Amino acid sequence: MKLPKSKALRMVGVRDVRDANQTVFLHLIRERQPISRAEIVRATGLSAGTVSAIVNRLISENLVFEGTEGPSSGGRRPTYLQVNAETAYVIALDIGVKDSVYAISDFNGRILRQGQLATEGRPEVLLDSIAERVNWLVRHHYPRSRFAAVGVSIPGLIDRAEGELIVSPNLGWEGVPIREHLEKRLQLPIYVENDANAAAFAELWYGPLDEVSVRTLLFILVVEGIGSGLIINGELHVGSRVGLGGFGHMTLDRDGPRCSCGRLGCWEALASDPATLANYRSLKRRTDPVARRVSEVIALARDSNSAAREALRRTAHYLGEGIASLAHGLSPETIVVGGEIAAAWPMIEPYLKGRVKSSYLIPSVSVPAIRPASVQRPSLYGAIPIALQHYFRPESKLVLARF
Repeated sequence: MKLPKSKALRMVGVRDVRDANQTVFLHLIRERQPISRAEIVRATGLSAGTVSAIVNRLISENLVFEGTEGPSSGGRRPTYLQVNAETAYVIALDIGVKDSVYAISDFNGRILRQGQLATEGRPEVLLDSIAERVNWLVRHHYPRSRFAAVGVSIPGLIDRAEGELIVSPNLGWEGVPIREHLEKRLQLPIYVENDANAAAFAELWYGPLDEVSVRTLLFILVVEGIGSGLIINGELHVGSRVGLGGFGHMTLDRDGPRCSCGRLGCWEALASDPATLANYRSLKRRTDPVARRVSEVIALARDSNSAAREALRRTAHYLGEGIASLAHGLSPETIVVGGEIAAAWPMIEPYLKGRVKSSYLIPSVSVPAIRPASVQRPSLYGAIPIALQHYFRPESKLVLARF
């Protein structure tokens, strides 16, 4: 399969052409390693000379190494290329409403170690606790490794330039200088992103190979709220300095429940995790088990619990209603749904796809593909490439820290 150059060049949003070519090759090698130069020529459509020049540069920068030799087809035996996973490590932090996860990733984007703690207490206390655990993990397991950056995923409205959380109603946080606080404790560059944007970014790195030519992708992250991340022409659309905003607070039912934003019948109030749990509580019989997480409702539904099945059906109905509106307005090629609800895909998929029907959506032309997220906890996995991408910026290569 030939890798579309336009898609590959956009994968991490690097503006410099030289760095972009490096990114293309690193992604290709990472996804198909071990891979030969000849296979890269066929995949990219570039000339052998161009491929050789870029590969040699990657090798000289210690990003790629040559490994075993392949069988000869009559000429020189090809040598296979692999990404040097230990070039630089990154730290990923995913701050959620109920719990927060921290992880160590290598240059391949593979999680090596991770930990989890409850999201509780004042923001500064939680950030200090996360930083303390990360520092301990690095000192005890990676004392000689080089770390390039930290990617932070968090729900709410952020000031990306300053690395500050402006407000997160679901977290109950406001005006938290995340970058400033963590840089002092981790001594690394900190890059903060909204959780839904991070989840969308994860699909560019961990999504299926048969979607490399997709130019528009909409990610719907269903957690305590509903967030949305939008990929346009292969790049994450971040909107203004304070972000895209999102669609979780569009009204679907004016007589619906009150949302955290103060309005009635928002999409978030009807199809988020708390909405699913509330539906299950209102439907369950006295003898039915208590469910505190959506994953527990899904487990009950798989055991044919009628209240759990109906709760998921209601969530899927409203989730589909919102997706249908966005499909009409944004016309994405692919819509991805992530969060715990994605584990119920066989049960909710028919309802979602059933709502996305209209004479304005033409099969094989404008009807979007709808699928579950490629990874569990996509906002965590998205924080990894958010940190890794900055290694390709010239100013970032100088900021490599040893703990």
